[in-house]
Amino acid sequence: MTTIKTKYSIGGVVWHASTHTERKSHPCPDCKGSNIWTAFSPAGSEYTLACPRCSASYISDRDISLEYSSFEPTARKLTIGSIRFDSHSDTTNEYMCVETGVGSGNVYKETSLFGTEQEALEAAKIEASKQNQNIDWVVRLYDKSLSISDYQLDSAKIKNAASNRSANSALLYNLGYLFDEIIEAENKDEILVLIEDYRARDWTTDKAKAAKVAA
Repeated sequence: MTTIKTKYSIGGVVWHASTHTERKSHPCPDCKGSNIWTAFSPAGSEYTLACPRCSASYISDRDISLEYSSFEPTARKLTIGSIRFDSHSDTTNEYMCVETGVGSGNVYKETSLFGTEQEALEAAKIEASKQNQNIDWVVRLYDKSLSISDYQLDSAKIKNAASNRSANSALLYNLGYLFDEIIEAENKDEILVLIEDYRARDWTTDKAKAAKVAA
């Protein structure tokens, strides 16, 4: 009479070694992690702009993307609920576990199960290393050149010029509106009323903007 022996028994606790993929990112070779480029124009002006490779929300050429997938080791604690043995097969014993279904559920080969978490993780690390080395799409090195199609210059001079332009426009608009009303006024008293209205409504704000531009 043949006695069937298995490595693990019903109710025994085991650790399943496996791998999973994670999305990762290479260090940026362009900005060295600063996320910013410094640019100099032929006229000598200095500007800063967001790194095109780091800040791009969509990159049409995937060969310049910094993102990649990596297989990482993992170990899961399970409880043996069923054992499968086939004397006519060369495969190892197979097990079903309480946590993933007994009768209908995941089937685990004996070679992927271990008695301790540490043993399972060590085995999973070896498998992850093999997958990362042999599967082409998992890891690539990106060394293609970039072409900048859209970017924004961050210049204090440009910002100040835009701010001054806005302040001057508001001042001229308010004064122009006042002059138009004065021209249409029928007498001096009506003109004085228009001026007082302007002082009460817009003069304080316009004067502050004009002082800021002059400074």
